[in-house]
Amino acid sequence: MRIRAALAATAALPLALQAHGFEDKHDLPAPLGHFVLGAVLAVTLSFALAAVFARRAQDLPLDGAVDRPAVRLPVGLVAGLRLAGLLLLAVVLVAAFAGTADPVMNVAPTFVWIVWWVGLSLVAACVCDLWPLLDPWATLFDAADGAARRLGWRGGIALNWHWPAALGMWPAVALLLAWSWLEVVYPLAAVPARIGWAAVAWSVLTLTGMVCFGRQRWQRHGDVFAIYFALLGRMAPAGLDAARQRVALRTPGSALVSPAGGELPAGGVAFVLAMLSTVLFDGLHASQAWPWFEGVLARMRPHGAVVGAELAGTLGLVLVWLVFLAAYALTCRLAVRLAGDSPASRLARDYAPTLVPIAVGYNVAHNFSSLVEQGQNMLSLASDPFGWGWNLFGSAQLHSRSGIVDARMTWHVAIGAVVLGHCIGVWLAHRVALRHHRQPAAAVRAALPLVLLMLAYTAVSLFVIADPMVQYQPP
Repeated sequence: MRIRAALAATAALPLALQAHGFEDKHDLPAPLGHFVLGAVLAVTLSFALAAVFARRAQDLPLDGAVDRPAVRLPVGLVAGLRLAGLLLLAVVLVAAFAGTADPVMNVAPTFVWIVWWVGLSLVAACVCDLWPLLDPWATLFDAADGAARRLGWRGGIALNWHWPAALGMWPAVALLLAWSWLEVVYPLAAVPARIGWAAVAWSVLTLTGMVCFGRQRWQRHGDVFAIYFALLGRMAPAGLDAARQRVALRTPGSALVSPAGGELPAGGVAFVLAMLSTVLFDGLHASQAWPWFEGVLARMRPHGAVVGAELAGTLGLVLVWLVFLAAYALTCRLAVRLAGDSPASRLARDYAPTLVPIAVGYNVAHNFSSLVEQGQNMLSLASDPFGWGWNLFGSAQLHSRSGIVDARMTWHVAIGAVVLGHCIGVWLAHRVALRHHRQPAAAVRAALPLVLLMLAYTAVSLFVIADPMVQYQPP
């Protein structure tokens, strides 16, 4: 999956850094269609329960307000997290440029793709979004801005250029698709030096954006990672106010549907759908359907043209995202026709955050095995991050144990995560519908198209996830 393609090009390594590279597939006790049907029925039942028992918006415990007073974080903890972010960035850069080229013995690939991109994403969604305090680029900007103010620059180093409203989040959408392209299509993931250059390029881009537009404006519209973790963090049971350095408990998922969270700007809907489509594309890219797609492109190419793997991957990535976008737009238009007096564009912006739990479910289903199997490597890499033969903490010999997670366990976790994510999304969507329509019947009609779309997501995602890990006859 993430690191498999590059590893195949480098060498035969003792530990395969793959997400679903199982030697033996799990033999399902029943046909795969039965599992998919059961998952679809579970999601349908959750919508039926919401429609029957939640007749008003207040009937769903999602008021968006915190349940307890905010607690101020200790100054030392905040400073420690900011320092840790800077230190980890420095370690990754040193490992990328001066460490061993072996991706298994170099901390950069495992830390970036497993600990940070997968692990921190799940922490942000399930506990609290800590990225505003860990973000090393925000810390660097704040330090430079504070130093400039102390030297007499009253306005700091930010130029505070105007960000066009029509531009919205579209730069972040392009960056998220580009990041997924680097992860899945281009052989970047397991090459430490390429990870280092990607980090340098992002450092230049994001610090320039902060200087030109101001840190907060840039992070709300152009900083793909700040936006990504912030959207996931709106699902968490704890909300962090980084500016005031306070954290407060709240009903999980409430921030996704609370009007206090603000309306998504232009491109916000496309960003949420990119969160879903990129994970699904990662699975498709490693499935049995991908060679078929490449064959279709080969037959469609002009005479003499060559369709390489990177071109096919690029087209596939964009095509999957466009299909998600078109299906969602059609769903919102259908909702307006059934029971709506609001424009489809407004419904699209209001319903889009309810898809975030589905993205989290996809993330867990797709990356559970890699998080457990490859995450073990951090025990040894913490003692020898550069592959120089160090043993700083006495754990350099604690290499990962393969086989802890098999195809059977991964399949059960995957189907549970997908179903739970969709059930949460259904309840949130019903809450949004109740907010738009005072009549319960109208709310059910308005939410029905989105629920049907979620059912389709459920079926497709399970077929894609099942491909590399279970034994079945494909339909």
